[in-house]
Amino acid sequence: MNFLKPRTLVIVALLVFVSGLTIGSTAKNKSQDRENVIHDLETFAKVVEKVKSFYVDEVDTHALVKDAIESMLGELDPHSQFLTGLDYEDLMVNTQGIFGGLGFFISFRDNYPTVISAIEGTPAYRAGIQSGDQIVDIEGESAAGWPVEKAVRYLRGNPGTPVRFTINRPGLKDPIEYNLVREKISVESVTYHGMFQNVGYVRLSNFSKTTETELSAALSDLESQGMKALVLDLRSNPGGLLQAATGVSELFLDHDKLIVYTKGRYTQNNQKYYAGKTGKHTGYPVVVMINGASASASEIVAGALQDWDAALLVGQTSYGKGTVQTVFALSDSEAVKLTTAKYYTPSGRSIHKDEPRGEGDLDTAGLEPDTAAGDPTPGTTKGNPAKEDSAETPPPVYHTSSGRVVYGGGGITPDLEFGPQKYGELEGRLERDGLFFSFALDYSMKHKVAENFEVTEAILRSFKDLLRERNFKFEEKEFSGESLEYVKKAILREVVAKNFGRKAMYRVLLERDPELQQVLEIYAKAPTLDQLFAYAERQRETKKASIE
Repeated sequence: MNFLKPRTLVIVALLVFVSGLTIGSTAKNKSQDRENVIHDLETFAKVVEKVKSFYVDEVDTHALVKDAIESMLGELDPHSQFLTGLDYEDLMVNTQGIFGGLGFFISFRDNYPTVISAIEGTPAYRAGIQSGDQIVDIEGESAAGWPVEKAVRYLRGNPGTPVRFTINRPGLKDPIEYNLVREKISVESVTYHGMFQNVGYVRLSNFSKTTETELSAALSDLESQGMKALVLDLRSNPGGLLQAATGVSELFLDHDKLIVYTKGRYTQNNQKYYAGKTGKHTGYPVVVMINGASASASEIVAGALQDWDAALLVGQTSYGKGTVQTVFALSDSEAVKLTTAKYYTPSGRSIHKDEPRGEGDLDTAGLEPDTAAGDPTPGTTKGNPAKEDSAETPPPVYHTSSGRVVYGGGGITPDLEFGPQKYGELEGRLERDGLFFSFALDYSMKHKVAENFEVTEAILRSFKDLLRERNFKFEEKEFSGESLEYVKKAILREVVAKNFGRKAMYRVLLERDPELQQVLEIYAKAPTLDQLFAYAERQRETKKASIE
């Protein structure tokens, strides 16, 4: 194989790219930069050529180059990535909010991709796909041991195309074969909205192209029901599109208010984003809930509303993912996502909190976590606990439009801090093994579940019996205190979701959500926004005095 020609072509093609990276440098610096990069690329190509020609075993040089690119980007920051195949497709799905598929959530359970729930109105829902259905083969190929990503790759496709798969359903002896036609599936950003007395609640799970429209519709519905105050829940919302964040902020801000601005290495990456219209959902107090897994677009919205005194923020300091990623398409199936700037709130706070390399990237507006292994209570921090500021270095102080003190240092610090919900090893092991989900399937087959279902001592005993049957090791003393409360809510969550759907699941969990109940209690004491700010300030002063 003549490797020199492809190498030369690669270098020539990249020369154009290299010249584009040196904007702002002097002519001398540009020339030196190009020479250095050309030399490095030639060296890299020579190494690949020698590996291809002389290494003891035959080597997939395409995979080697891909690994090299990923390693290079990994040295930059956790959010710069090389996207290929399904990763690139997932990015488009998550930001566009639409994909071609069948319309159900799946997770990996008992060695097979397993249906968690079907989305109403989709081919899977109309066909009667049920929670707990195990996908045992797709297009005639056994799905045993398949990770979720592989199953998704086979099940998704262009709208209008067919897909054949077989499921095993608990309680049925024979498998069921389905031949369904894929359709456009819309992923909801507003996963739940409802009234709690006269307070409206909206759960926003991601930021995609449809988020502003969905949220505005939910707010209009709540307003028609007589909503006097609003809770906007951004807990564990990983973010998504900047345009969605600005659109959501516009719903609550006046025309021409600065929402966020960016600063990067080059001036073309410095942008300011203003509200293009006057918010139509104002006139009532707003509380925004955040936690340590609220990131990116969530932080833009929270920071803007806080800086303009448009909402009271409660919860825990957000994740601190305040960098701008630009996706550069390399082909129809490949792209590189690079960090090109950082986000700043209207008061000048940098949203970004520097972190050790290798930490997980939260900047993917993923599907709402499945009910078996994620988001056990709306707002639970999953995998990224709230980060604590160093006690030695006080955070920098900024001020809102009315002069209220807010803090910088990375992430968005709430006006009123709640202690994060903490869970122990038992809860993590139970979730990881999908045992709450398994119990709900087993219990629902044996019992008729009423809408007012509660977890009794008898049900807890049955759950422990299941654990013993599955050889799950535990001690009775582990089922106490906060761990016991978690177990009860997790069982409730899965049984209600299995029998009455995800909307019903959200309702019963929110009624038992200590943070939301605390917000509702605060609203009862301080029904206006000014009173909420004053209440938060009193709490802050009380906490400060107790520390001193």
